Amino acid sequence: MVLETFIARRLGGAGRKAGIMLRVATLCVAVSVAVMLVALGVVNGFRGTVTEKVSGFAADIQVTAQGSGNSYEAPPVVYDSTLVADITATEGVTRVQRFAAKAGIIRSDSTIQGIVLKGFAPETDTLFLHRQMIAGRIPVYNDSARSREAVVSQALSRAMGIGLGDKFEVLFVGGDAPRRDRLRVAGIYSSGMEEFDRMTVIGDLGVVQRLNGWSRNQIGGYEVAVAPGADREEVAYRLSETVHPGLFGAWGEAEEGAQNLEISTVADRYPQIFDWLQMLGLNTAIVIVIMLVVAVVNMASGVLIVVLEQTRAIGILKALGMGNGVLQRIFVLRSVRITLWGLLWGNLAGLAVCLVQQYTGLVTLDPESYMMAVVPVRVDWTQVVLLDIGTLAVITLAMALPTAIIARITPDKSIRFQ
Repeated sequence: MVLETFIARRLGGAGRKAGIMLRVATLCVAVSVAVMLVALGVVNGFRGTVTEKVSGFAADIQVTAQGSGNSYEAPPVVYDSTLVADITATEGVTRVQRFAAKAGIIRSDSTIQGIVLKGFAPETDTLFLHRQMIAGRIPVYNDSARSREAVVSQALSRAMGIGLGDKFEVLFVGGDAPRRDRLRVAGIYSSGMEEFDRMTVIGDLGVVQRLNGWSRNQIGGYEVAVAPGADREEVAYRLSETVHPGLFGAWGEAEEGAQNLEISTVADRYPQIFDWLQMLGLNTAIVIVIMLVVAVVNMASGVLIVVLEQTRAIGILKALGMGNGVLQRIFVLRSVRITLWGLLWGNLAGLAVCLVQQYTGLVTLDPESYMMAVVPVRVDWTQVVLLDIGTLAVITLAMALPTAIIARITPDKSIRFQ
């Protein structure tokens, strides 16, 4: 193997055409790897950012009244502390909190905007909302007194002309008669997801209960946060199987005489968003395949030219007794060396682009079309390592085809080859 490695190194220096082609092959591998890394980083960024923000607004899992679907005017659920304890004890669950929502309309002199007032309970985790805040504060809500302080989005603030400390009137429809209520802006947030920002107003759970005509122990349902890395579908299935036997039948359907509850994941409630994320993954797979094909074709061309330019050397080595298998390994080792250089430069270029975008947000997007203002990028180092190993393996295995021509080279003719 030492002799083969030595010969493989020496082969790279001979031949003007071979030198040019090997540089082109190195460049193609580098570009292919860089493109694959950027594609993976962008898809990871979209998946992670969109999932995080959608789950921040709508929770990983919701336990609501049966038949609620995506309606905001869902039947109330009676708060059950035992059920909450059982949900909390389920594997994969990190947090359970009450919530309720009410659809309404805000009207200004020039425009009308539909909103959803989402009621926060005292135990609601506000970490996600804190990360989106750009002005003001998040009110502290409690069960003893109702608060009319609310948090609105920057998009809604601009559209309706309301700022910090301003009061705005909301008309809530549904029930026996429309209701009006006045809320005061305590804070302004901006998540970059226009679809949610335009509609979501954060308020007090007690206010939503009053607007719906509910008692203090009636809520819209429970929001369940799933542990990082846990599968939402598996956790939802566990909830339907293990929490309060009799409350749920098969996969979230309530049994007769129970409280009529159902379980839904965020993917169930927003299938169009998660279908879009799956399509991004498919597109990335296509890009990776195309880039691998480009790298393999260019590497094969470079190795083939090296083989042809080294025909005399191959003939001499064969005359000295070296077998076809050993000669093939020499040229495959040469391709491995070229691939490693391509991987090095490709990793440097691809990771540089990803990290610059991740920390600066230079490339922007239309929030209305892409649900965020900048291209999100997240580097998964495990994927980087696997991509490098996979690229090296695919190119190395593919070099068996161009190097197979060595078997057809005969010493008597090749030594006279010019």
